[in-house]
Amino acid sequence: MIVHIYGLPVEVEPILALAQQHGLRVIEDAAEMHGQTYKGLPCGSFGDLSTFSFYPNKHITTGEGGMIVTHDRALADRCRSLRNLCFQPQKRFVHEELGWNLRMTNLQAALGLAQLERLDEFVDRKRRMGQRYTQRLQHIAELQLPIATTDYADNIYWVYGLVLEDTLPLDAEAVMKQLAAQKIGSRPFFWCMHEQPVFRKMGLFEGESYPVAERLARRGFYVPSGMALTIDQLDRVTCVLEELLK
Repeated sequence: MIVHIYGLPVEVEPILALAQQHGLRVIEDAAEMHGQTYKGLPCGSFGDLSTFSFYPNKHITTGEGGMIVTHDRALADRCRSLRNLCFQPQKRFVHEELGWNLRMTNLQAALGLAQLERLDEFVDRKRRMGQRYTQRLQHIAELQLPIATTDYADNIYWVYGLVLEDTLPLDAEAVMKQLAAQKIGSRPFFWCMHEQPVFRKMGLFEGESYPVAERLARRGFYVPSGMALTIDQLDRVTCVLEELLK
């Protein structure tokens, strides 16, 4: 699986080489990668299957749902069948397999297509917001900011994530509560898989520890970065953060 991290893709070639060596299929998780490129090629074009999310916080949204893309006609037909209750072509209400009702409505599709036409505009706006956040927060030593560019990709700032340095006695939860008291919304980073209660109840990951993931889960959070955020609102977020962390 190819995974993309918060607006920047990871290096792809080693994963593709490993898959080819062992005859593996690659599923590319491009959920947040609308408009992102890797070495000039669009993210979502590397996997045998690639998946996009249209959840409300993505650059393109249809309210919910997502999209699978593939170059493989057989896989495409298989996905279409599974999303449509596995109806048989000749016998509509006769089912050889169990499928799902995952069809997208025409209204949702129209909404997504209209936004797709403006994707370059959206990415440009997100990058300007990310640059302004960085400009106004880079002097705060207690904050680790997202990087703007690598040698293979430029950040599209799907979200603007902050990580608190270990020298700060507050954790992300405490800072988020103080932001909420100032009527500023924020969101935590994804929690570690090995610490998820559902997996612990199943007896998985017993005795395992992954310090990097654990640290990010406890010290990382996102500040507002929705497409409707104004410059004045963004600047207020940075001023409040500066006051909290001084």
